[in-house]
Amino acid sequence: MSRLIWHHPEPPGRKNALTRASVVRTAIEVADAGGVAALTMREVADALGVSTPMSLYRYVLNKDGLVDLMLDEVSAEVAVPATPSGDWRADLRGLATSLWAMIGRHRWYAELVDGRPPFGPRTLRRAAFLMTVLEGAGLTPAVAYASLLDNYVTGTAMSVSRELVLLGEFGIGSTEDLRAYAAEMADDTLAPWLTDMPDLTTDARFELGLDCLLDGFAVRRR
Repeated sequence: MSRLIWHHPEPPGRKNALTRASVVRTAIEVADAGGVAALTMREVADALGVSTPMSLYRYVLNKDGLVDLMLDEVSAEVAVPATPSGDWRADLRGLATSLWAMIGRHRWYAELVDGRPPFGPRTLRRAAFLMTVLEGAGLTPAVAYASLLDNYVTGTAMSVSRELVLLGEFGIGSTEDLRAYAAEMADDTLAPWLTDMPDLTTDARFELGLDCLLDGFAVRRR
């Protein structure tokens, strides 16, 4: 059975020793700069100026423990109100857009979050607020609707990240570039679409999809 970092409190401090917080903070910086591929115990140890990666295990248990701590640490950046406002749609939108903004700052989050159990204290606080809003809105089972909302946010973030990598490989950095590239191979049936292609930012596309999802929630309430 796998052990979870939440079952292992931080060990007592030592003179001139690392701390769990410093290890997690440095790991986040490494992942922010280089993505998931750069997130190795060796890279984190080097960034901390530690000679051996094994010394980090005292603080984070293992690589999975480090990832769990990282996911929960950046979850603190998601704005979670103390209590629901009474407007379920505004509350869900606020939570989703704040999560989206956080993932935009930490792209690795969307790649790692589905592979780890969501037991961190900050993660659970967000989940509790989400469930409370959904239950109050009559959207039950709340866990199913919560999963739909979270999967939309993280799934869209993953899709955008992969799309940006793909477009970068072909030198496509704008809607105009995409229009010109597609026009070279498109037939006449696509000409009107290419001419009127909207210049939507990733944020605008996310907002559109979120509106559609919440519209669906509203219909299910009725």
